[in-house]
Formats: sequence, structure tokens, C-alpha cells
Amino acid sequence: MRQHETDYLSLAAGLVFTALGVLLTISAATGWNIDGRWIAPIVLIGLGGGGVAASLAASKRQQQRTEVAAAEGGADTWPTDPFA
Repeated sequence: MRQHETDYLSLAAGLVFTALGVLLTISAATGWNIDGRWIAPIVLIGLGGGGVAASLAASKRQQQRTEVAAAEGGADTWPTDPFA
């Protein structure tokens, strides 16, 4: 089985929604009151963090592919630097 690359955005979304579900379950079981105004910002911050992580990971993968192609002498090293 081929190992695939980690999808950080999906991982962050899963963790945020799992944490939200656990939090709401605990609050229902214990009677602890949750202020609903905090739920949307926390979800958006979590997904934003996952988006940043996914963007950084994709950038690093692209850089590694470019370096490998350049080391192999490949002429196609997209994306190219227009100022080089």
C-alpha cells in the first residue's frame, strides 16, 4: 500500500469538530453552560490554522520536487523564478 501525504486541512477540521462534539457532550452531561458566541470563532480559528499548515506543507513539497528535478538535470523545474 502506497503511503499518501498528510492532508492537514482535513486533519484540522476533524480535530476541531471532534473537540466540539466532545465539549458539547460534556456540557450536556454535566450541566456546564457553553456560551454559543465562542463556537464559531473557535471553529474558524482551528480551520484557519489547518489551512496555514496545509499551505506550508504544499509549499515545502513543491520546493522538494523542484530541487529533485534540478538535481536530475530536468529542464522542467516549474515554477521558475522570473528574476533568475
